[in-house]
Amino acid sequence: MNDSSIVHVLEALKIRLDEENVLAVHSTSGIYPKMGFVFNEPLTKYELEQLIRKNNLDLPAEYREFLLLHNGAEFFTYEYGYSFCLYSIEDMIKEYHSLEEYCDVDYILNYCYPIGYMVDHGTLLLDLSNFKQTNKGNILLMGVNTINLYCDLPTWLDRMLISQGNAYWEWYSKEVEFE
Repeated sequence: MNDSSIVHVLEALKIRLDEENVLAVHSTSGIYPKMGFVFNEPLTKYELEQLIRKNNLDLPAEYREFLLLHNGAEFFTYEYGYSFCLYSIEDMIKEYHSLEEYCDVDYILNYCYPIGYMVDHGTLLLDLSNFKQTNKGNILLMGVNTINLYCDLPTWLDRMLISQGNAYWEWYSKEVEFE
């Protein structure tokens, strides 16, 4: 995929979904469970601009684009929940205010917005520390430790869909040296 905009990433996913937003995914032992996807209704440009102005937010185009497509979504849903979600702007603002109450890391409070959650891993943060130079955010995952995933939101979402909701950054290999 050459154009990794949120629109193109989500279009590529939706082409594969059935009429109930369900997809059969490959799992271990040859099992093909059906996983769902829940997409919230979009915000209008006017609603988004009002919320941004009211809350003094500085959001990159990639996240605005997502909110204008779907004001929140759950990915790889099943009977017990979901693999990960991207928050609505209202939930993002609420989670940010919660962060202010318990987080003592100035960097996170000054440069990051909580934009989603990964079950068993933690909160997805949109790091805007380089936003002025790049006009893009960087994705961090804040759990027991904070992990830099070194990519913007469209790239992260694309990778999460390719890995079927699994923590792709935990898949690694190591060069073998022979004597």
